[in-house]
Amino acid sequence: MSHPIDTDDTGHALVVTYDPNTSATVSRLLESSGYAVIVCDDTGHVAERAADSSPAVIVVDEAIAPKGPLELVHTIRQIPGCNYVPLLLLSDDCSKTSTERAYDENVTAVIGKPIDDEVFRGHIHSLGDTGRTISGIRVMRTSQSAVFRTMPDAFFIVGQDGLLRQYLGGANDDPVLNPESIEGHMIADIWPPYVNKQVLQNVKRVLRSRDAHSFEIRLHRDTEQRDYEARLLVQGRDKVLMVLRNISDSAGSGLHKQTEEDTLTGLTTRDLFMNHFDSVIADAKLRERGIAVFCIDIDRFSRINSTLGRAVGDAVLKVTAQRIERCMRSSDKLARIEDDDDSPSLTRIGGDEFVLVLNNIESREDVSTVASRVQESFAEPVSIEGHKLKVSPSIGISMYPLDGDNAEDLLKNARVALDEAKVLSAEGREFYSSTMKYRAQKRLDVKNELRWAIEKDQLELHYLPRIDLTTGHVAGLEALLRWMHPLRGSVPLSEVIPLAEATGLIFPIGEWVVRTACEQAAEWYRANEDAPAVSINLSQQEFMRNDLVELVMQSLQDSGLPPSQLEIEVTEGMLMRNRQADAMLNELDRVGVGIVLDDFGQGHSSIANLTSRPIKAIKIDRTFIDGVREPGEQQAICSAMIAMSRELGITVIAEGVESQLQVEFLRERGCDAVQGFLYTEPLPVDKVPEFLETCEQVLDETTVVDLNTVRQQIFVKTAG
Repeated sequence: MSHPIDTDDTGHALVVTYDPNTSATVSRLLESSGYAVIVCDDTGHVAERAADSSPAVIVVDEAIAPKGPLELVHTIRQIPGCNYVPLLLLSDDCSKTSTERAYDENVTAVIGKPIDDEVFRGHIHSLGDTGRTISGIRVMRTSQSAVFRTMPDAFFIVGQDGLLRQYLGGANDDPVLNPESIEGHMIADIWPPYVNKQVLQNVKRVLRSRDAHSFEIRLHRDTEQRDYEARLLVQGRDKVLMVLRNISDSAGSGLHKQTEEDTLTGLTTRDLFMNHFDSVIADAKLRERGIAVFCIDIDRFSRINSTLGRAVGDAVLKVTAQRIERCMRSSDKLARIEDDDDSPSLTRIGGDEFVLVLNNIESREDVSTVASRVQESFAEPVSIEGHKLKVSPSIGISMYPLDGDNAEDLLKNARVALDEAKVLSAEGREFYSSTMKYRAQKRLDVKNELRWAIEKDQLELHYLPRIDLTTGHVAGLEALLRWMHPLRGSVPLSEVIPLAEATGLIFPIGEWVVRTACEQAAEWYRANEDAPAVSINLSQQEFMRNDLVELVMQSLQDSGLPPSQLEIEVTEGMLMRNRQADAMLNELDRVGVGIVLDDFGQGHSSIANLTSRPIKAIKIDRTFIDGVREPGEQQAICSAMIAMSRELGITVIAEGVESQLQVEFLRERGCDAVQGFLYTEPLPVDKVPEFLETCEQVLDETTVVDLNTVRQQIFVKTAG
């Protein structure tokens, strides 16, 4: 079966898989990059679909041919028009041996499963328009020579040793390139030494990364000079397809000048920057000077793009570049570091990632000062199209020669430090250390496993009952996320949530929690209309999403749960950091969803904030509850919180209750409900009805509400 879609500017993508989940994931990622996707779930129809569509990229799931995926790849490569088209192989086995066998069959890149969205997008983004450009290439025949002669691009197969192994066609009339005459020659024999070095370096880079890459070269013949864009695409283990395009204008330099700048930010292009970076390292070696490499990216930038649109995201990138540049000009420390070099030191290396290189470094303290200046430059919100956005950068730093002696290692280690800064650093910046590699690998493993957990239903919701101190009834159920790993058991949320927030997985997880909790609460409500309300915790990032209210309302509608049976728990700090918080709370309150203020007492809110917002209940932070066991300041503070809330008509819940002494104190002070392990640990879904029924039985059998007796009888009945 196949699903043809009309082509667009990027071209067709042929996806060969029978797995609907893989098909959906790959199609989503390709379509977001502008491809029209054709899915083929029968290997017998691949040739037909490829012939019909002339794909610009091919994605093969090895699961469709478990006994011979490389035979399928080999077959596809024999299809006219598919000889040189980028081909990505999805595989469960990414070992060195397996990937090298795949490269021998001219696989462009091997991508592990489950699919990492960012890794896949990175490979697709690197292709640019190369796939579409070469999708029509056929094995050269005499009848086609006239067509290829008129093509502006020249196509070569180049070995990693610099041999122009094969000229495929195009640009025949280019007098500087003269492509037919150079086939079979070593680049070192026909082009200047600096061009030979540049091409070989980039060929090696592409063969290592398996990503497409482009750069610029300048060639001369007689008195004429032309500038070319060279785009490299992997072809097997030790060769690449090189596409050369003349980018000179009539004057011979105009377009070349334009390509020296990133069209979005005005910064130096990545290629020019990387060429300069190599010379900076060589100079540092000669002069025995230090270098610092900063990898800077914008926290939660993908969320800005997805919620406010690409135009706002692009504007944020422009402001980011301007602020870092302004910081560089205004910083005495930077001026002193860079005073003898006016070469480019800042570039946007991709997406929202910027790289800053500082030379003449004398101490780590100097670098820390610069990093602080960069972060301080983002203190003011970014104002774009009526939005005031709080933009914060994370920074990873590597140092030459301590962390690497070449551009590739320094950049790689700065990225590792950046990952650490985003996930673990309170300051938002980190220097690279060798121990980070292990932690980064562990996070990557957990990240991939977490993606797998979402797909394989390893996530569960457990429910912690809230006990009414007056009646003894269950007054609410708090939904708590649990990841039941098949080998590690229950994974702590302290490990899951930071990683999910740093990788963007918090959004699909959050949506799953909201929908699942609503569905489960609706099932209990249909069985018993006196069932307690269910409350859901939101993380900071989830609360920042612009479509939160729509998500909640849609989940209520789909499940049939009355809004009064749902509560949303947010912290005081979340309300302070979200400018749209009041509007969101009012909208949720308008439809009947209860708002519970969690961790109350941590110092963010005032009484005025409580009275001006539709707060149904507060949950006193467990740090205060822990302190009520003994007379003193904590008891006084806790008593005041309860009294104040009752005067305002706000329900008071104490969380983290673990002793009968705490219960008695809270009950005497007028606290409405308690929550904690004193009564039960969080219950899996199938145990909740039994617990609710047991509570009702105990209360029916008890003439006086003695919570200690109730608790003991509940324990006896549930244990029995």
